[in-house]
Amino acid sequence: MAFIPEEVIQEIRQQTDIVDVISQYVSLSKSGSNYIGSCPFHEDRNPSFSVHTEKQIFKCFSCNRGGNVFGFLQEIEGIGFVEAVKQVAEFSHVPLDSRYFEGQNQRQDRYQELYRIHQEANDFYHYYLTKT
Repeated sequence: MAFIPEEVIQEIRQQTDIVDVISQYVSLSKSGSNYIGSCPFHEDRNPSFSVHTEKQIFKCFSCNRGGNVFGFLQEIEGIGFVEAVKQVAEFSHVPLDSRYFEGQNQRQDRYQELYRIHQEANDFYHYYLTKT
């Protein structure tokens, strides 16, 4: 299991401008000290999505989703926390030590085997139900 120390996570968060990351997915416009735009998580006709630059957080006042840069990437990309930290670190050019991810490949290999088994069972039952 990957373990990234809290200090490293905070360093990545402090060196990343949440507006730069979110603006890759949402068209933002400046409104006072914040940025606003249409929420990417639901159909939004009026801009209800706000990004607070000083606190480095986002909030949608319609669907109540909110959080930091890692939470945004988790929601929009459908990825886990560790993968979100990796992506933000790459975006901000913050080096991550590979020892934080030791053992992760072994776990992924085990899950790949389980996925393969489920896929074979799915193929079998699909054939059985549709062709016999």
